[in-house]
Amino acid sequence: MDRFALFPLLILLSGCNGPGLRHLGVAPVQVAEGGMTFDIRTRAGMAEAIRTNPMAGVRMVDVATNGGRAILRVTGCEVAWLRGDPAVLLAGLNCGAGHKTPPQPRRRTICTGTVSALYRTGESDVIFTCG
Repeated sequence: MDRFALFPLLILLSGCNGPGLRHLGVAPVQVAEGGMTFDIRTRAGMAEAIRTNPMAGVRMVDVATNGGRAILRVTGCEVAWLRGDPAVLLAGLNCGAGHKTPPQPRRRTICTGTVSALYRTGESDVIFTCG
């Protein structure tokens, strides 16, 4: 393969565990929780958790649970809302009196999914809303 063809691929891959624009310039705190490793960045009442360890067949409910616990450990604040995917989570923090929980950012996606509570079988429903 031509070495010039590899350059765009390297540029694309270099952003895989970089922060979003809201947390650009914030140094990460690395935390292990539930067998997963996260880079946690916080700013202005919001936290971003980027899962940095590779895992096959990871379930969103596990990532959300472990990511929420990792954010709580780093910030000491309750997670008021949490959204994202198996790689990156964004959370609004409730840090008590005097701190207002930020609203969830407007969604830029066409379809969104909601994970229901876990059933006794270990499964859950995912409900998609499109429009």
